[in-house]
Amino acid sequence: MMKKCLILGTAFVFAFLPAEKLQAQSLFADYKAHGVGDIVTIYIVEFSTASNSASSKTDNSNKAGLQSGGGSGALKFLPLFGADLSYGNSFDGKGETSQRGQLKAKLSAKIVEESPNGTLKIQGKKIVQINGDKQITVLTGWIRPEDISTDNIVYSYAIADAQISYQGKGVVNAAQKPGWITKLINWVF
Repeated sequence: MMKKCLILGTAFVFAFLPAEKLQAQSLFADYKAHGVGDIVTIYIVEFSTASNSASSKTDNSNKAGLQSGGGSGALKFLPLFGADLSYGNSFDGKGETSQRGQLKAKLSAKIVEESPNGTLKIQGKKIVQINGDKQITVLTGWIRPEDISTDNIVYSYAIADAQISYQGKGVVNAAQKPGWITKLINWVF
């Protein structure tokens, strides 16, 4: 009799709990982020490559000439004369640019808004400071709930309107920038 009451009491409690609470308390289900305040892990995997090349070539050539043979008969003693005029113009121009970029990082972001169609707005910021140098990563964008894995992971290429910023501040970053004297010389010349 005691077993029946315990089973009925447990069934009664589970019948009135919301489905979200049951999922979170289940031993067999994983919790998947789905609402405002939940946290997802973002794997930032960004590669960009761009190149552009242009080529132009022109060639122009003009030539004019005038020749005459000597006289004949009694006028053989007149010298031969001739004229030649030649003009040429050519241009060969080439230009090429290329750029490559790569960013890999792992960052946690919070769901801050849910749109009427179910997409989720995320924001995340990570600051790492090592020996006075700071690396700051900031990310915002929109994700679809179906792009969130069961481990609450979203890849950056699945983020709509993604804005990813990676900046460095400190001694190492300052060493990569020209000093004010170099800037002044570059400005003058």
